[in-house]
Amino acid sequence: MANPPGSAAVTRVERLPGRRRKRWPLVAISLTLLLLMLVALVDRGGAAFAERRMATEIRKEGFPVDPEVTIKGIPFLTQAVSRDFRDVRLKASDIRRGALRITALDVRARGVHLDPGYRSGVLGTVDGTAFIGFGDLAKAGGNPALELTQGTGDQVNAKIDLGLTQATAAASVTKEGDGIRVRALSLQGLPLNALGGALDFTVPVRGLPLGLAFQSLAVTSDGVELRVTGKDVRFDDR
Repeated sequence: MANPPGSAAVTRVERLPGRRRKRWPLVAISLTLLLLMLVALVDRGGAAFAERRMATEIRKEGFPVDPEVTIKGIPFLTQAVSRDFRDVRLKASDIRRGALRITALDVRARGVHLDPGYRSGVLGTVDGTAFIGFGDLAKAGGNPALELTQGTGDQVNAKIDLGLTQATAAASVTKEGDGIRVRALSLQGLPLNALGGALDFTVPVRGLPLGLAFQSLAVTSDGVELRVTGKDVRFDDR
């Protein structure tokens, strides 16, 4: 039996509201995702601005160039409103202090509070490492030809040119005051006094950025890693 005139059109019209209702959840999800993406972009953009501003000011505290600053924690904007930052990471390289070259500095600052304008502030606590390569340690000790490698524990092995022959020695590496003390312990096949002072020296570690203090050290496969700390470190716009 034929459908009444217009019945097909009525059916199509009746179906449209149902289809629209089915699309609304998808539209809502899409809008929510878009909003979250916009918030994330604004959040990251604000963090990048703060990181650049902070790096410019912190550089004045003993860094050769702007350090790499990374503000941790999400969302950033809630931290920015209060200017209180829970966790900030600072990285820098090629820091020279007298004869000593620090290959890399990597520290974390917690409890950071910035003044209005982000041009000054206080780093509550700072903790991290400063790394010195074996070659730089030997140069700072006045013997750039000294070949140092990792030994047992906090010891190094050293190849030393004694003129007519080369010798291998073991030496301890310890913290002595504010310096790194390298002292010969044994010399393979020769009396220890044959070294003279070639493997007995102290390298001062002073004037670290942010006024960081040298606390302890460890010998690694490539050099010496210093643990450095600071507390209530102030940086200013000057």
